[in-house]
Amino acid sequence: MAPTQLEIKVKALERLVKEESYYLQEAKDQAAHVESLKNDPKIDPYDLKKQVEVLEDTQRLLPTLYQKIREFKDDLSQFLASYKGIEKTDPAKAALESADALLATVDQK
Repeated sequence: MAPTQLEIKVKALERLVKEESYYLQEAKDQAAHVESLKNDPKIDPYDLKKQVEVLEDTQRLLPTLYQKIREFKDDLSQFLASYKGIEKTDPAKAALESADALLATVDQK
């Protein structure tokens, strides 16, 4: 059976929230890698520069990801406001709460 619109919207928002933790971990790992390269006297400056670029690319993705989370959260909220189906909306409400909590921490930074 094909997923419903509600399921699709919930899963999409959950996935974006989950991706944020992956991107943060990747940025943390890459920053540690860059620091270790900076402390290595044998490292080629070109290699260090490229690794810094990788770190910057990862950090540059985060604002775009947060914007997507906001968009998907708003979309799900609007969908729920007019939803007349028979499915349980508890997973959707949990996804919205999770996204709200994440975005609240981001907005405080």
